[in-house]
Amino acid sequence: MTSSSDILNARILVVDDRKGNVELLHGMLSSAGYTSITCTMNPREVCDLHRANRYDLILLDLMMPGMDGFQVMECLREIESSGLQVQSQGERTALPVLVITAQPQHKERALRAGAKGFITKPFDRLQMLTHIHDVLEIRQLQKQLQKFAVRSEGVSEEKIFPRETGDLFDQLAGNLPQVFWIWDVHDQTFRYINPEWEKMTGQRVGRGDRLEKIFEAVHPEDMERVLREAADLPRGGVDHDYRLLLPDMSIRWVHSRTFPIKDSAGVHRIVGVMDDITQRKQADQQLLQVSRYDALTHLPNRILFYESLRKVIKQSEMNHRIVSVLFLDIDNFKNINDTLGFALGDELLREFSLRLLECLRVTDIVARIGGDEFGCILVSADDLGNAGLVASKIREALRQPFDLQGHQVTVTASIGISVYPIDSIDADTLVKNGDTAMYQSKTAGRDTYRFFTPEMNIRAIEKLDQENALRKALDREEFVLHYQPKVDLSNGWVTGMEALLRWKRPEHGVVEPLEFIPALEQTGLITRVGAWVIESVCRQIAEWRHAGIGEIPVSVNVSGRQFSRSTLNQDVIRATQANGIQPALLEFELQTERALRENSIDSDLLELELTESSLMIHAKKTVSILQRLKALGIQISIDDFGTGYSSLAYVKRFPIDVLKIDRSFIQEITTNSADAAITTAIIDMAHSLHVRVVAEGVETAEQFDFLKGRGCDEVQGFYLSPPLPANEISQLLLSGNRRLKPTPCRPNTGESACSS
Repeated sequence: MTSSSDILNARILVVDDRKGNVELLHGMLSSAGYTSITCTMNPREVCDLHRANRYDLILLDLMMPGMDGFQVMECLREIESSGLQVQSQGERTALPVLVITAQPQHKERALRAGAKGFITKPFDRLQMLTHIHDVLEIRQLQKQLQKFAVRSEGVSEEKIFPRETGDLFDQLAGNLPQVFWIWDVHDQTFRYINPEWEKMTGQRVGRGDRLEKIFEAVHPEDMERVLREAADLPRGGVDHDYRLLLPDMSIRWVHSRTFPIKDSAGVHRIVGVMDDITQRKQADQQLLQVSRYDALTHLPNRILFYESLRKVIKQSEMNHRIVSVLFLDIDNFKNINDTLGFALGDELLREFSLRLLECLRVTDIVARIGGDEFGCILVSADDLGNAGLVASKIREALRQPFDLQGHQVTVTASIGISVYPIDSIDADTLVKNGDTAMYQSKTAGRDTYRFFTPEMNIRAIEKLDQENALRKALDREEFVLHYQPKVDLSNGWVTGMEALLRWKRPEHGVVEPLEFIPALEQTGLITRVGAWVIESVCRQIAEWRHAGIGEIPVSVNVSGRQFSRSTLNQDVIRATQANGIQPALLEFELQTERALRENSIDSDLLELELTESSLMIHAKKTVSILQRLKALGIQISIDDFGTGYSSLAYVKRFPIDVLKIDRSFIQEITTNSADAAITTAIIDMAHSLHVRVVAEGVETAEQFDFLKGRGCDEVQGFYLSPPLPANEISQLLLSGNRRLKPTPCRPNTGESACSS
């Protein structure tokens, strides 16, 4: 039977062209108790030495001058094929080689060449000695198997493996700390498996069980690979790692190695050894975490950032994607450390990293490059502007102060952007360009972003200038409201107004809503500006009332973002109360308001217009909000109806007062039968639900007459009046003429000239 002395007396050959490596390996083996060690720095001597000494194990460096490790293994195979190492029963011993390599890509080729495993540079003493011990122990077991593995028809299994042989195996394999098994290639059942398998998994596998019995414990995610590799067992050894899923749902990592046992007819037995490597995997994972992730923020570090960027670029080459690299630096971060200390500085970095993650998609990559520098990798199909939108989103997210143990700290960031493949196709160059662009942001005054490419930078600067101007526009009173009358089709009387936002930007004139509303949405300024609009409209209603014009209902467009954040109720309540417009609150409060304010204005003079998409983003939540608004007495309308969901079912769900038919249907209502049919259907549907209908964008007498003939309730558009400043509306209404005369658009002016 095999003993520890047998293993320690095994003949070992060390082959490496570097003297330092040879001495290091010899010292490790000697200190572990191995007594028969031969060393050579000349790979051309290996085959002659092996012919003379028949080594139990050869530690073979792969990369050597004159003759590399692959050529040495080819020579060793020739020795075997010549019959110099034929053992009993005609079995040829497999190559007793562990290769020494620092190159992972060489491992698969070395396995195909006959190597039994690897020793990785730099050397891990414990791991190396364990691997050597396992290989030598298995080799001794193979020798015992070879003595009794007789293949002959009519010979019983008892004669092939007599009782004393079984006892010997129990002694040999039962003492192994690894799982050890023997599998019969021909009937595909186990001939032996030691107790370690049951100890490891809690699962009993015995003689006669098929290989599938072990598969029951394999983790489902590794099953396909294990089955594929199991199919290769009859052709030779397999060396791989995979996971076991135990009955208590815990996971163990195992390393499995198999060795073929041959006779004159070929491979007839497979010997397998399985080690529990869970602790090693956990240690590797911890090492990976330390080497690839930032300890403070738990984001990928600089090393993993570069690796990820190279991988993303390679994938984008095949998929024709655009990769944007954002390089961020926190402005004046040193002042935080100097004034609040490093502990709070670290806390700021952690909180900063969380805000970055909230600004990006799950598929994007965020990393801490070092200190107060961060990097982001964005992948998009063809949207060059996506990086700019993300940069704006990050800048906006930073405007909320960080709470650092009671200290309210607001920080900004300078951001540089480079784009693959426009700026470079090389990862290192992209990062360098992004860093350069970031310093351009610093030079430009911080709290901004810059592209590396000049053309994109010009557009980015224009966008940033607009954003900065919008942030100051409200305080500088640059926003104004124009009002477009709505007219009752049955009598031509003005029934109300729609408030429309305009921006009088210095040195740019009046900016159209389509040019600045999207920027308000992206920066989040829409919430503040929307509140200002509601307050201004309520104030204007009160002014018209005090001027003797009467009670003029006004509708206000509400942003989907403003609506979804549920800030609308507070805005409306504050504005109505401040301007003497009594919301329909509790009866006691209503009576108190009536007693205090003799000239109160009913809250149904305020109408909120929401688009179909705004209503449907969070339908359940939306219904609740609208019901509360209705409880205040406020009117609700759906704007641009017909361009979104246009479903009768959802109109029934919401407390809607008005449907506004989108101008795209009105434009060709007299020339396009489909638009005419849709418009007619919308009017009929709304009336069946007792909902008023307003058609917007009416520009011709023919459109006016068509809508009047179909029973539409109200219209608005340039045919009756363009949007006008509040003072001009006041003059119009003070004249006492509440019935508007048509003012058709000039011929061929197009939609832009006649749109509100």
